[in-house]
Amino acid sequence: MRLEEIIKGISTIQLLYLSDSYLRDFQAVTITIQPEGKNNAYLVLNRTTFHPKAGGQPSDTGFITSPNFRIEVKKAILVDGVVVHYGKIIEGKPGTTSNERVKGEIQWNPRYKYMKRHTAAHLLDHCLTTIIGKPVETTDSWLGDQCYIGYNGDAPTNDHLREAEVIANQMITRGGNVNIENVSQEELLKRAPNAPNIYRLPHLEEYRIVTIQGCNPIPCAGTHLRDLKEIGQFTAIRLEKLASSFRVYYDIK
Repeated sequence: MRLEEIIKGISTIQLLYLSDSYLRDFQAVTITIQPEGKNNAYLVLNRTTFHPKAGGQPSDTGFITSPNFRIEVKKAILVDGVVVHYGKIIEGKPGTTSNERVKGEIQWNPRYKYMKRHTAAHLLDHCLTTIIGKPVETTDSWLGDQCYIGYNGDAPTNDHLREAEVIANQMITRGGNVNIENVSQEELLKRAPNAPNIYRLPHLEEYRIVTIQGCNPIPCAGTHLRDLKEIGQFTAIRLEKLASSFRVYYDIK
C-alpha cells in the first residue's frame, strides 16, 4: 500500500515530540486505520509522540492500544509532515473507522539513548568548531548503533579529536541548559548563520532551533535532553576519512 494513499486528505497532525521530548505516552484519536494482511496495520492519529526515522534518528517503537485492539508499533514513517505508524496486531482487531480513542506509548530506553546521542552530536559540532577554528559543515548522521556524524572537508587529526572529546566532557560535567524555540527564517539566518547543517534546510515558514548553553543555535527537529549532564560521558571512538569528507564515530554512556 502506498503511504501517500494512506495520508490522502490529511494535512497536519500534532507532533508532540517537538514540544516535549520526555513525553512517553499520550492520548489520541484515530484518523485512519489501514490493515495490511491479517496481522499488520497502518495507523494515522491526530497527535503522536512517536518520532519517525528522520534526520539520522531511528524510528521510535512502542504500542498503540484501544479497548478493541493493541498494536506493537514497529516503525513510524514521516510522509509530507504526517506520521504513519506501522505495526503488528497483537490483540483484538482494529476497525477501519476514525475517531477511535487510543493510548500510545513509546519504548523509553531507546528513545532516551537517541536523545543523549543527538544532544551529544550537537555538542561535538561545537567542540570540533572550537578546535579546528572554523565552522564545521555536516553531511549526514546516524543515531542508532554505529553512531556517527559526517562532515565535509578534511578530517581533523586524532589529537584534535581527543581535544574535542576533552572539551565535550568538561561541558557535560559542568552541565548546561538545552533550549528549544521556533523562529522565522530571517531570525534563523541572523542567529545561526554558521550552523553546521544550514545549507541542507528546506524553505519553511518557521524553524525549530536547539541551543545548548555556551554553543551556537542549530536548526533541528529531533529529540534532545534538557541538560548536558544527562549525557553522562562522551567518547569519540574513531575517525573515518572519505574522499572529500569524514565521519566521527562516537557514543555516550
